[in-house]
Amino acid sequence: MKTYNLLVMNIDKLFLEGDAKATKKTKMAMAYLEKKQVSVVLVTNHSFSYAKKIARNLKCDATIIAHGGSFISDTDQNEWYNRPLSLETTLDLCHVMERFDCEVKLQYGDYCASIRPQHKQTLLARMSFNAPGEQILYPLTYVDSLYEHVLKEGKGPLNVSLKCDEQKDLDYICEIVKKEIPELNLVKTNRGECFLVGAGAEKERALQWLVKRNQLSLDQVIVVGVGEEDIEMISMAGLGVAMGDATDSVKEKANWVTRTMNQGGLAYMVHEVFRKQLNMQLKE
Repeated sequence: MKTYNLLVMNIDKLFLEGDAKATKKTKMAMAYLEKKQVSVVLVTNHSFSYAKKIARNLKCDATIIAHGGSFISDTDQNEWYNRPLSLETTLDLCHVMERFDCEVKLQYGDYCASIRPQHKQTLLARMSFNAPGEQILYPLTYVDSLYEHVLKEGKGPLNVSLKCDEQKDLDYICEIVKKEIPELNLVKTNRGECFLVGAGAEKERALQWLVKRNQLSLDQVIVVGVGEEDIEMISMAGLGVAMGDATDSVKEKANWVTRTMNQGGLAYMVHEVFRKQLNMQLKE
């Protein structure tokens, strides 16, 4: 029987929809993993601060892959991996985004910057992009020009987010960005938003880096996913798990489909997978 040493989960899908509160069963599952000396990795497109809030709520000392894969640290923010967008790429992106009346968020390590909102109707739908509870933890600075702000900052952000009320608007913008700045990697979510990171700084690459750093193999990793953006990590893992309310394409790629989030699928999976592994360890 395989031994799994790392449990990886995308917290944007598992916790972001509500008030970011884990259930009692989920917290018990995390305590169970700690008892078995299985490490937990929390993955998010959002900030380290948001992921740390989730880790604190779960009561687990997790490793955090934040900003869509461009930042890795422990919960004390001891940085192990930090790959922001290059200055040149960021400036090119700012030039492209000037064509559209849409809100763009540049996510730096300790704050994010965005253009001041315009109170008028435009071709593209207006947007709101703060994750629940994130605004307090992650300050938002409004600027008059993203291009000028980046020049003044002298460096690119860890990642960039776009969000539209209308999916067709977002799709159009993403196609333009992909065509004109191919060195960016774009990840769409099912909430009408898109996250951009530099090439080589994707979540999948970050996970590979972390596995190698811990002297493990991907066969020793479990990845739990819900949305399309989780497919590649699920395919890489020794055990890819889809939540019961995951999309059909995610379920097709997974090795196992657990119960839905409302049915406590994460906790159910943890106990089903690891109870036999625990028995094996007790015999040794």
